[in-house]
Amino acid sequence: MKTEFFLASKVLNYKRYKNTISSPIIKISIFSIVIGIIVINLTLSVGFGIQKEIKNKFSIITGDYYITNYKNEFFSTYYPTDMSKIKLDDELRKSFTYASKVSYNSGIITFDNDFQDIVLKGVEKDYLRSFQTFSKQSGISQLENDEVIISEKFAIKHNIEINKKLKFLFFKNPNSKIPIVRKYRVKGFFNTSVPDFDNHVVIGTVYQSNTINKWNDKETGAIEIAVKENSPELEQKIYNSIQPDLNIEKSSERFNEIYSWISLFDTNVYLIVFLMILVGGINMVTALLVTVINKTKFIGILKVLGSSNISIKKIFLINGTKLIVKGLAIGNIIAIPALYVQKKFKLITLDSNVYYTDFVPVDINLSNIILVNIIVLLVSFIMLLLPAHIISKIKPTSAIKMS
Repeated sequence: MKTEFFLASKVLNYKRYKNTISSPIIKISIFSIVIGIIVINLTLSVGFGIQKEIKNKFSIITGDYYITNYKNEFFSTYYPTDMSKIKLDDELRKSFTYASKVSYNSGIITFDNDFQDIVLKGVEKDYLRSFQTFSKQSGISQLENDEVIISEKFAIKHNIEINKKLKFLFFKNPNSKIPIVRKYRVKGFFNTSVPDFDNHVVIGTVYQSNTINKWNDKETGAIEIAVKENSPELEQKIYNSIQPDLNIEKSSERFNEIYSWISLFDTNVYLIVFLMILVGGINMVTALLVTVINKTKFIGILKVLGSSNISIKKIFLINGTKLIVKGLAIGNIIAIPALYVQKKFKLITLDSNVYYTDFVPVDINLSNIILVNIIVLLVSFIMLLLPAHIISKIKPTSAIKMS
């Protein structure tokens, strides 16, 4: 085996044939592997990063599970949900990020010469502790019953500052004609980068919603549950914790279009990965074919000296593998630091109206990176077996005469 490695290093000596066709083709092949592994690493990290960012964001904003009265429609809780019909024990709650009572009350905020339609989302402190991540002001989780938080976009649009009191008009149900008037002080701002949420939702307390709806402490609009890690077993336990006359929906069902759009990333990511591996492999096959042709005399001499076809194949396979490893190493050295820079500094931005985030999120999974490198190496190596097989067809005397 030492002999094959030594001879492979001689085959890789570019100086001996730098003016031949082999040299640029080999360089192009290495370059294709470099570009391929960079694109694969970026595609996987960014694709899964966007998925993770959006799913985590919606988990915090709207929960993973939504339990409510069957009469209530999307983002409306005109009908109370009886809390006695929901039994979430302490052991089950350990699997939750939060489980919060919530209520949605449609209304408007009036200004001197303007008004804005809004939805007041009444929540509990568990929800607010998770929601704190979207706010620059500390202490959001300690929201008082006369306070609300609004989005930065909403505040800028209407020139609203912290501690300003806003006048709200609510209607208990769609048939109500007399509005319920409330005044709440702005405690802080949030920015989720989800346009529909930021433009219309005001965060308040469950107490505020209950007083508007005239409900008692055992009634609420709905329960939103965010889980630490979803699983079929946990989902079944949650379903078993409620009575059958209540409606339960998963976030992926409530926001089907968004989650369907997210799932497209899987298809696109794997398609790009497949194409990059294929292109890189084809380029390596081309490089090895050219090398074999260029080294025909070398192969003939080895055969005359008694080298077996298997031994000569090893030389060229080692040669090709070294080129692949070199390309992978250079590509990873470029891609991985670039990903860490983007993760820390968020240099590349996105349109939040389209992607629900204002920067390119990356999910750097070293296990995935290692796995992809191994797959690229194995697939490329398997593809190299085809040109290596040609070696067995070369006749020693003919090879020496041709050269």
